[in-house]
Amino acid sequence: MLAQALAFLRGPAPITDRAGLLDFIESRAAFLVQKSIMDYSRARSGPFFTSLLKEEPFRQAVAWSRWTLYPVGLAMVGEMVDALVRDGGAEPAGSARGVAGLAAAAMDVHAADQELGPEAWAAARVELVDTLERISGRPAKPVMDIPLAYWERVFANMPIHENRREGDSEVVRNHLRSNLCAMSAELEKRTTPERLAALVCTPAPAVG
Repeated sequence: MLAQALAFLRGPAPITDRAGLLDFIESRAAFLVQKSIMDYSRARSGPFFTSLLKEEPFRQAVAWSRWTLYPVGLAMVGEMVDALVRDGGAEPAGSARGVAGLAAAAMDVHAADQELGPEAWAAARVELVDTLERISGRPAKPVMDIPLAYWERVFANMPIHENRREGDSEVVRNHLRSNLCAMSAELEKRTTPERLAALVCTPAPAVG
């Protein structure tokens, strides 16, 4: 009990190896997507949210949304990591390639759990790697601007009928921006840009 209390007071452990960085990318991408889905569903359904959670069709819709959007969450978190890696002196091509490999590995963590089917999952993995490798061709974006390229896809795949989503796009977009900024701040507390660059650019098995 005392050890747990001390760990809580110390906060998250520093990220010192690729395994820790992979865990950060995997878990934060999942959180980013899950929080967006559940917060929006709760806001849209109001007092009926608890009852809605007990309905199997809604639970299935949430699961579909979660797995469909997980690669999108990885793209956002990956691009956020890339921005900090570049601050650590890494070349854009090396940073993008390393981040893409870590994001692909994060998808592999859930290959047996996802409910989209192996072909759809494999296709999403290929798209994710391509998306992240291509960011080397442009300057790194401010973290708060990264979701601007992804939010429409997130909004389109919410487990709420599109007829009930009118006028809500800004809410989803702003939640993504604020949550990703909070994750970036956490990452900066747990490592340095230079250390992150060394971890990301360490040679790893090719992805594809």
